[in-house]
Amino acid sequence: MARFIPRSRCDHAPPRQSGFTLIELLVVIAIIAILIGLLLPAVQKVREAAARMKCSNNVKQLILGMHNYAGVYGHYPPAIKNDARNYGPPNYYYDVYPGWGWGTLVLPYIEQDNLHRQLNPDQVPFGPQVSYGTITATPLTQTALSMFRCPSDPAPDRNPFRLEDTARQLGMSNYRAVCGTDSNGTFYPNEDRNGIMWQNSKVTFAAVTDGTSNTVVIGECFFEEEKTKRKWAAIWAGHTGYYCSPDPAVGCGVRISDNMWHLDNTTAQINGTAPQAFGSRHNGGAFFGFGDGSVRFFRQTADPATIKYLGNRSDGRVINYDF
Repeated sequence: MARFIPRSRCDHAPPRQSGFTLIELLVVIAIIAILIGLLLPAVQKVREAAARMKCSNNVKQLILGMHNYAGVYGHYPPAIKNDARNYGPPNYYYDVYPGWGWGTLVLPYIEQDNLHRQLNPDQVPFGPQVSYGTITATPLTQTALSMFRCPSDPAPDRNPFRLEDTARQLGMSNYRAVCGTDSNGTFYPNEDRNGIMWQNSKVTFAAVTDGTSNTVVIGECFFEEEKTKRKWAAIWAGHTGYYCSPDPAVGCGVRISDNMWHLDNTTAQINGTAPQAFGSRHNGGAFFGFGDGSVRFFRQTADPATIKYLGNRSDGRVINYDF
């Protein structure tokens, strides 16, 4: 009779360990990569949409700040304020000295009253204003203010193009006043350039006969450091006046584009080649704010010969600004 002899444990096959094979692992990695590739553009679109919304709101809040300023003073703020009486006997050429910018003047009306009080622009000259290009920056004038920054522009907090000396660089701004239409290429102090804001201007709402909803007040500008594509952006605190850059490609001049610029066939080309051209890092165009507080996005394909007339407050032209 046969006897049953049980098999020893060593006769059993070892249990199979669970896990991924190399092929399975590669398939999982490939699927994850595809999902990331699909999601990344969507995330970027959401991020840019949020940046555009914040930028548009900045422009609107700045113009509403101008309205509140006008409610106190009876007129829009000037793009640049530099009263020659602060520097000595009246002299025509003192007005190419530095001066406070419109950004400083609206600070109390955009929830920056403490900063405005410390700057004290009604009593303290900007700079100080003692000669050409003599700017002494302070921590206050170097303050990074989110209201003046477009989230889409990864520019530094201080503008290195306006004054190249690191110790004198001032707070960056992505918004510049539109002082009018066209230019003869020469700066004349206190010149009425037919816009709403220029140097020492005092334009009332009634003086905007084309209508505040048809006249541009401020537009976007951005910073580009690469010299062949250079864009200067702006500064919020003030106007650096007549200044000679150590860069021979820039040279000497009155830096009115610190705070304001006109619209012409070159600089009204959105994202155009001019270093002072209005433009942005947004896809396809830039935001502009009108005198009534409305904000519109101008596409970069828009005809500059049409856009520029929106900078004039009283030329009687009817412009279709659906760009």
